[in-house]
Amino acid sequence: MTEALVNPPQFGGQPGEPVPAVDPEDIKATWEFQQELQAEHPGEQIAVDASLAQSICKPGADIQAVGYRSMMIWMMTQIAREQIAPFLKDGQPTDALFHAAAKVPLEWMEVGIVQNGPPFDLNEFLRLCAGNTDEQST
Repeated sequence: MTEALVNPPQFGGQPGEPVPAVDPEDIKATWEFQQELQAEHPGEQIAVDASLAQSICKPGADIQAVGYRSMMIWMMTQIAREQIAPFLKDGQPTDALFHAAAKVPLEWMEVGIVQNGPPFDLNEFLRLCAGNTDEQST
């Protein structure tokens, strides 16, 4: 068995540790860039280099935390679409969703471990979304 299978590469912080809060505008910029990239390469798996992601975000942004929190939005569109539907416009996240994803208390997950639900409190996430509904422009 290879070392990579025995000890997979670490992404972000230690499992169970809090993920830093980030600027919602960085999540939004990253999300929009990924959407554009995916539209240019339909049906393909696309990854973005950290240096490219850094150029999309504001100086000093924690790229791993931004990427992880952006991934949580995607996950919510897959497992809780009905609950987050009020915070989507034409199938895309509104500013309220970006703000909630940027701030909700969240923990790093362990690689290779299947969880039963998201690594954050869904009710708190939805409360944060609802608290930002006046900012729902995309």
